[in-house]
Amino acid sequence: MRNLIAFLVRNSSWFVFIILEGICVFLLYQNNSYQHSIFFNSFNEISGRAYYVSGSIKTFLNLQTTNEELVMQNGKLEQQVLALENTLRKQAQDSAKVNAFLKDSLGRRMAYDFVVAHVENNSVSQINNYIVANKGSKDGIKPEMGVVSTSGIVGIVRSVSPNFSLILPVLNPKFRQSCKVKNTNSFGTLSWDGKDSRYAILDELPRHQVVKKGDTIITSGFSSIFPEGVLVGTVEGFNKKTDDNFYNLKVKLFTNFYNLSFVRIIKNDLTKERQALEMEVQNDK
Repeated sequence: MRNLIAFLVRNSSWFVFIILEGICVFLLYQNNSYQHSIFFNSFNEISGRAYYVSGSIKTFLNLQTTNEELVMQNGKLEQQVLALENTLRKQAQDSAKVNAFLKDSLGRRMAYDFVVAHVENNSVSQINNYIVANKGSKDGIKPEMGVVSTSGIVGIVRSVSPNFSLILPVLNPKFRQSCKVKNTNSFGTLSWDGKDSRYAILDELPRHQVVKKGDTIITSGFSSIFPEGVLVGTVEGFNKKTDDNFYNLKVKLFTNFYNLSFVRIIKNDLTKERQALEMEVQNDK
C-alpha cells in the first residue's frame, strides 16, 4: 500500500495532466459540432469493423452447419426439379408411367427421399476408390442405395455399420450404372477406366444415336437405385468402334470428387417391391 501511494505521489503531475487533457477533449467534442461528428463517425467506423471481424469469425465457425443446411435445401430443390421434369415428360409423351417423385391420387408420400451425410474419408487417386460417410443403419441407410452430391451422381452404398456407410463411387472399376443422353431414349452403361478422376466412360450406346460434344448425360431410371434424370456429366468426346454397333463416350463428370464434403443418400421406399417383381420375372424365364 505504501508503495502504491508513493507511486501516485511521484507521478501525480502526469495523472493530473491526463485528466485535464481528457476533460479538454470531452469539452471540445461536446461543444463543437464538427469535432463531434468526426468523433462519432470514427467511433462508428471502428465499431463497424469490430462487428465485421466478429461476424466473420462466427460465420467461419458455423460453416459446417451452414453447408449441411444448404445441402439439404439443394436436395429438396432437386426433388422438385426432377418431379417437374418427369411431369413434363409424362405430358409430352402422354404416358401412363407413374411419377415416383410426386404424390399419387391416394396422397401417399414420394417414393424417393434424401439423407444428408458428411464425407469422413474419400480416396480419389487409387484404382479401387471408396468413400466413407457418417450415416449408417441407425439412419435407415442400406446397401444398394444411390448416392449423389449437389452437382451429380457419386456412387452406390456398398455396406453399412450402425453409424457409417461405405460407398462405391463412380471412380471404381466395379461401379456400373445405366445412363442415357438427355432427351433421348438411348442408354448405355456408365463405368470408370481407372485413369482420370474427372472422366467416366459410357459404353453400349447405339451407334445410330446422334451424339455431339456437350450433350448432357443423366441416369436412365432403369434401376431402383437412382431415379431418372440425376445429372452425371457431359460428353467430352466419343468414338465409333469398327467391330460393333455401339458408341464409346468419354463423359466429363459433374461431381468434383476432390472437393466432396457432403453427399445425399437416396432412400427409395419402393425398392423391395420393384426388386421382388423383377426377381419374379427372372424366375419365370
